[in-house]
Amino acid sequence: MNQAPKRQAGANRAQAARKTKFLMGCMLALVLILTACGGAGTNTSASNQTAATPATTEPTSATTEPTTESGGAYPVTIKHMKGELTLESKPKTIAVLDVKFLDQMLAVGEKPAGSVIAGGNTDYPEYLGDQANGVQMLGTRDEPNLEAITALNPDLIIMTDFQEEQYESVSKIAPTLVLDFYEDWRDTLATIAQITDKQDEAEKVRTAYEEKAAGLKAQLTEKLGDETVAIIRPRKEGIRVHGDEHRIGQILYQDLGLNMPEMVKGIGEDGSIEISMEKVPEIGADRYFVLSDELFAAEAEAMVNNPVWKSLDAVKEGHTYDVSSTLWIAYYGPLAINLIVDQASEALLGSN
Repeated sequence: MNQAPKRQAGANRAQAARKTKFLMGCMLALVLILTACGGAGTNTSASNQTAATPATTEPTSATTEPTTESGGAYPVTIKHMKGELTLESKPKTIAVLDVKFLDQMLAVGEKPAGSVIAGGNTDYPEYLGDQANGVQMLGTRDEPNLEAITALNPDLIIMTDFQEEQYESVSKIAPTLVLDFYEDWRDTLATIAQITDKQDEAEKVRTAYEEKAAGLKAQLTEKLGDETVAIIRPRKEGIRVHGDEHRIGQILYQDLGLNMPEMVKGIGEDGSIEISMEKVPEIGADRYFVLSDELFAAEAEAMVNNPVWKSLDAVKEGHTYDVSSTLWIAYYGPLAINLIVDQASEALLGSN
């Protein structure tokens, strides 16, 4: 029997098997390649998703905290009489348009670049000594020198509503804070502390004053008992009598706890009243603080020489005390107020 066809058939089957194996190997390799590519695509997508997540996630509380600079928190937003002002960093060049702001800044260990002075004066208050050395003068509180303020190139200006007419011009020079002229000095101190990042120093100033005032109040109450005290200021318009709503009245009647005569109790929110010389006996105080300065020196002299004044029991007993209205009324920073408290207590505790 011829074996050639059988051998040919076997060769054909072997060749077919080799082709099948080759094709299966190619298919397997293709599957592996596709699988690898699919896996790589999936990883890239996850990576992109992870990177995109922070942009769509709400910030945590940690990311909303103010940034820190010079040991304090900035930016800080200050509320004032014209709205709000945000300070991105601590101001380096500050101009103040009231001497009390100079006092406030010095009290916490800061110094403005420039300040106004009180009207009628040619220098900063004597009670500040050399602390104000190097502070550029910027005119007076009543008439700030806009050219001098501009030349100073401040990055912050602090003024009061007393200078409302100058606000539009001043605010064009630099960011401007407008504070209440009659604001309690403690509130002003808190604002100055925010601006200068001196909260700890401001708290020490406030605490020291309140502790001192409380101690003096106890001594004055023990010595004076029910005796009353009046604060008067001779002026061209008449004799001004200050009540406890006036800033100087708050210091003496509230902080030091001095007793008010009936007339003073009736003054109310107006802060003060004007009376004629003939009505001074109606005040009925046991003791008087008489405020005077160069502006009304003639009026003060006329009052103390008036027979009506000389007839008062307080005058006869030596219970009247002359003090400077410039210090007691013009300056309302903690440095000045501490001096007022010292002078008032020394006068009352040292007298008979």
